[in-house]
Amino acid sequence: MRKLFNSLLCAFCAALLVACSDEASDYPPVVTDLLLVKSDAQGRCSEVVLDNGAAYDVSWQNVGMDVRDSLMRCKGVYVIEQGKITLYGLEAVFADKPYPTDAFQVGGEAFLPRDPVKLVSMWRSGGYVNMQLGVMTSGQKGHLYAFCEDSAGVYSLLHLRPSADAEAYTQTVYLSMPVPQAVETVTFSINTYDGVVTRTFN
Repeated sequence: MRKLFNSLLCAFCAALLVACSDEASDYPPVVTDLLLVKSDAQGRCSEVVLDNGAAYDVSWQNVGMDVRDSLMRCKGVYVIEQGKITLYGLEAVFADKPYPTDAFQVGGEAFLPRDPVKLVSMWRSGGYVNMQLGVMTSGQKGHLYAFCEDSAGVYSLLHLRPSADAEAYTQTVYLSMPVPQAVETVTFSINTYDGVVTRTFN
């Protein structure tokens, strides 16, 4: 009886290993990263440009966008195989240019909200300073973001959360600030729940 039980157990484990192997092969090793997406006159994705400068034609996938004839910063989920990129997910991210402090005026006074966020990561690539943030929310829309130029080469994140939004759970948000062409060294600050975090990128 013990020998029969062991044989059945071995057969079951072997079947389980085969099933897991087959299941894993159904899901390719995808990459999640920020990139640029070009859209055509019909609002379809025509080309994807990675931060390393590599460009790929994606018109064959017939992926629609909300805007036409534009270049958008997006979070992409993709696979590159045999020189061809396949998109599995695409989401636009906030990527507005930085503005000087005097551009943020309310009633003649500077309005520079810096409601705290969780900083997951911050890096420079593709002409952008990128950041992955954790924003506390209860699902309310209306969180506002902007990039402020505090001084030459020094920038910070402005964040205004809706007053009615409770801090129930953490939502992942990606932002990208295009670095002005004349700027080589960038210092960027983010107000977090643990205080202000400042990073410098060359």
